[in-house]
Amino acid sequence: MRMSSLSSEDVIRRRAAEAATLHEKWGWMVAFGAFLVLAGFVALGSVVGSTVLTVIFVGAAMIVSGLVEIAYAFAVRSWKKFFLWILIGLLYVVGGGAVVANPLLAAGFLTLLLGAGLVASGIVRTFLAFQLPKNAPRGFVVFSGVITLLLGGVILAKWPYSSLWVLGTFLGVDLIFAGASWMGYGLSLKRAEGDAEAVGVIGDESRSDSMQNGFGKEFGRKLFAEFLGTFWLVFGGVGSALISAGFPQLGIGFTGVSLAFGLTVLTGAYAFGPISGGHFNPAVSLGLATAGRFSWKELGPYWLVQVLGATFAAFVLLKIMQGNIDFSLANGFAANGYEDHSPAGYTWQSGFLIETVLTTFFLLVILGTTEGRAPVGFAPLAIGLALTLIHLVDIPVTNASVNPARSTSQALFVGGWALEQLWLFWVAPLLGGLIGGLIHRFALADDA
Repeated sequence: MRMSSLSSEDVIRRRAAEAATLHEKWGWMVAFGAFLVLAGFVALGSVVGSTVLTVIFVGAAMIVSGLVEIAYAFAVRSWKKFFLWILIGLLYVVGGGAVVANPLLAAGFLTLLLGAGLVASGIVRTFLAFQLPKNAPRGFVVFSGVITLLLGGVILAKWPYSSLWVLGTFLGVDLIFAGASWMGYGLSLKRAEGDAEAVGVIGDESRSDSMQNGFGKEFGRKLFAEFLGTFWLVFGGVGSALISAGFPQLGIGFTGVSLAFGLTVLTGAYAFGPISGGHFNPAVSLGLATAGRFSWKELGPYWLVQVLGATFAAFVLLKIMQGNIDFSLANGFAANGYEDHSPAGYTWQSGFLIETVLTTFFLLVILGTTEGRAPVGFAPLAIGLALTLIHLVDIPVTNASVNPARSTSQALFVGGWALEQLWLFWVAPLLGGLIGGLIHRFALADDA
């Protein structure tokens, strides 16, 4: 019995040592996860290239597998199956070589198989749902089956053109979620050590009364972090629109600009979120205050430093752009606008509605992902993806604002029409932030 007791103690001690080793490596896990998320965004920003790389990887894996089969055949020398292994190995090598030699053709074939597989899976899943007992959750199974069926149908309906983006998109999404999983695991290890400041949770600092220390050094740190975060948002997001979006041949376009805004929020949240809450947006600050997650006394100072940070970023961008002989403020400087100054000619009514709706849902994403019941460490990822989606939808309408500070910074330098239309990009986002905060506080919050 004594030996059994010692053995159990040794096992417990060894497990404790393994857990301690994992705790020490939480930072590497978060860094690796962040790298995967970044790689996922890069893949989504160039889905054709990602598709080609995915197919080449599959081809290379087939070649390696074939060579292993051939080597195994010679190592075992079981003559009954020798020629079968050799044949299988050669088929893998030849097939892999063909895939590597013509990745686009292979992508078309793989996409066709994927679409057909999804359609078949959706049909089978929907059929099996109706074979479940009456008290079983049929609805969810039917819903997942229908979604899978529709996804496969869209892929097949757009084939062969879908073969240019499907595999690359799947790769990007998979990398993002894999990276998020690593980051969440690393952050959960950090929290298990008793560190209450898990990085990157936007608005988390607002769960307590941040005014308890007054307008002293601590509050100054918050304002400075908010200034830097808003600068980073405008410099990265608007800078991508001014510098990279229209660059001949290599321009990143609307998709790239949208991803840039999402990446600036994601990275800014991890860098400055633990200090200031990572609002970077007057509408976000208002929404958090309305939801009871931010002090109303801090709202004015936060708005001030957000506008100052955005304006300083616009000033730096202006100086950079003035180094280009083709640059002119008359081209808009990526300012927000409607009617004649809307990229697609939308009216102010359309602009007002879309800015209000998108800001409302942006606040709901922020408030939901920073709730106490939400998974640790995932908030910046969800918020960055939400801002990316917002820009994908809104750029043609108003050039995408949902942020009064961002709109003000460009309007101050463009002047004229930009200042005349600036009212919309304060009123609509603030209204959306107010609505989002109220919905969450009275309908969705834990204590609603």
